[in-house]
Amino acid sequence: MIYIEQPSFAPWLGFCETLLGCDTVAFYDDVQYTQGGWQNRNRIKTADGIAWLTVPVIRETGQLIKDTRIAPSFDPDLMLRQIRLAYARTTHIDEALNVLRPALTAGHTHLADLNISLITAIATALGSQTRLLRTSQMKITADDKTERLARICATAGEHVLWAGSGTREYLDTAELERHQVAVRWNEFTGRHPEYAQAWPRQQFLPGLSAIDAVCALGWAGTAALLRASFATYLPLAEKGSAT
Repeated sequence: MIYIEQPSFAPWLGFCETLLGCDTVAFYDDVQYTQGGWQNRNRIKTADGIAWLTVPVIRETGQLIKDTRIAPSFDPDLMLRQIRLAYARTTHIDEALNVLRPALTAGHTHLADLNISLITAIATALGSQTRLLRTSQMKITADDKTERLARICATAGEHVLWAGSGTREYLDTAELERHQVAVRWNEFTGRHPEYAQAWPRQQFLPGLSAIDAVCALGWAGTAALLRASFATYLPLAEKGSAT
């Protein structure tokens, strides 16, 4: 089973679950960069509520994700201090930062390289055995989006696509089936697991960067949470009864 997604920065638990449940994750890095999306930023929880972790980038018209450069103003040490300040009272803050720090401070010049380096470190810390690929290295050319997805699956040797629920409106499942690719829908938003977050006087906030869960649960605890959620949900997705 394969999951195809643009490489996001410090991704949420829904993405991290794919690192444990899918055989292959393909980073869709040869498509256009989108300003204001999740490619260069994500959210954490602070004493004042939600705050953004943002990697500033150099904006150019029509740039692809793989070609998007990190702006010189990016200060990884400042970002690490921002994370520590937000989660100083959590049990696993040091455990989290020990994994995040090397990728953040490695001196990457391109956003995709930073994101994939960080995700690779997260995957290792979670105990993932998933194969990580970049679509830009597959050299696939196809004007039609569905055709391109089918070719990515074929190149990776996968025949089941783990698709986010947000793609329901435009994903042509019938066309994918003609290419011998079955679709399994991942309705993660509706089943987002809860855990003991930092700043418990605030309400539980879903959809944050996985950093939030790791600071609360540690890498092993976060992996156990996601594996249990995935094991419960996958049979429903395979039967097509998950909504």
